Amino acid sequence: MSANEDVVDYIKEVRMILADSIDTLLNLQADLALEQDETITPITSRAELVDITYDIAYEQKIKSAQDDYIKRDPF
Repeated sequence: MSANEDVVDYIKEVRMILADSIDTLLNLQADLALEQDETITPITSRAELVDITYDIAYEQKIKSAQDDYIKRDPF
């Protein structure tokens, strides 16, 4: 009987591992579905590329200024 009990315990453990794996895969699938909703628009001209570059540089300057302010803020 102990051999049968060992097999039953082993099967229960495998089922628990499979259930955990399925939960993990479902979570990954949901995360990927959220990411796929975002659309990427290609850059079609040099003007767009320049505009995006300026926007990124501006955002970086603002972030840098915020970081500097936080470092100086005594509170």
